[in-house]
Amino acid sequence: MNWQDWIRHHRRESAALTAGVVIVLLLLIGWLGHRRPAAPFPPGQFQVEGFYENPSPGDPGSRPSFDQHWQHLTMVSPLWFSVNPDGSVTDTGYDNSLVSQAHAHHIAVIPLFVNANGSSDVLWTRSTRLKAAAAIRRVVVQDRLDGINLDFELLNPSSRSDLSKFVGDIANQLHPLHKKVLVSVFPLLGVPTSINGAYDYRALGRTADALIIMAYDHHYSGGPPGPVAPYDWVASNVRQALRLVPADRIILAIGMYGYDWLNTGGPGPASTVSDVEAKALAQSHHVPITYIPSESQNRFVYQSSTGSSHVVWFMGDRSAHARIRLAQADHLAGIALWRLGMEDRAFWKNVPVTR
Repeated sequence: MNWQDWIRHHRRESAALTAGVVIVLLLLIGWLGHRRPAAPFPPGQFQVEGFYENPSPGDPGSRPSFDQHWQHLTMVSPLWFSVNPDGSVTDTGYDNSLVSQAHAHHIAVIPLFVNANGSSDVLWTRSTRLKAAAAIRRVVVQDRLDGINLDFELLNPSSRSDLSKFVGDIANQLHPLHKKVLVSVFPLLGVPTSINGAYDYRALGRTADALIIMAYDHHYSGGPPGPVAPYDWVASNVRQALRLVPADRIILAIGMYGYDWLNTGGPGPASTVSDVEAKALAQSHHVPITYIPSESQNRFVYQSSTGSSHVVWFMGDRSAHARIRLAQADHLAGIALWRLGMEDRAFWKNVPVTR
């Protein structure tokens, strides 16, 4: 082989080798870009997330509960931001003092970002998704936040793939900053597709740090009376989620409230009552509260001042503790509490102390 043939031969070999290296690198980059993020929480640390509402006239909101029980919390999630259809973000109640207080106690501040007016519009185009993801990043950096809880509800089921893409866009913005991306989702079982159809658990679990299952409102204000979060329904939804998402990326949300219906057996509307209010209401009418073991929920009936019969179903401490044990037994990442200030003091007796 003369030198000209040798050069031509080795050029071909070199080109083939270079092409092979490029292909391997592209495959590696693609894998890195789509692999599941690293473990989002410290090993062995059971997460306790407290949803938080600001005070309002006549309502102290969540602040008193936060001040009294912060040592149980690893995260606090205030309702502070909404994402508009055009991709902009509106501040609806940021409180710098809460951020400073939470950080002083080493509690992560992970606010809720809701879809303004229940709209799906921001998801429909790539440009608005990217604009919104960039706007969320700016807010997180500017306001010293530790991540976000994307709480997009009542979405059009046809936005399913676009929601998953949007969560990926947000993760691309926040994960390089070591910020958390949590996503609140409705349960998969016993909920109409019109409510839960937009949540692709498997796809969301690939990019989000955790999914928060809002396991309540099985019976709701506009429907007939019944348990708000029956235990078997909650447990079935946890098992279904575990088929799609690793346990350490699932947080079980517990609703510390109930509803007060007219006791006619027909649909509501019913009034929302916190656990604290429900107990006070039963006491004021001198009626017993009955724990229903088959549902792991609490119930009582009373007569109003006008003579009408009412029935109240609510969570209660014993029921909440059963759900904490469920989360621990299934090795979930933790629990979330909707919301701070609705619970009775006794709730905290079985909640791990994280500080």
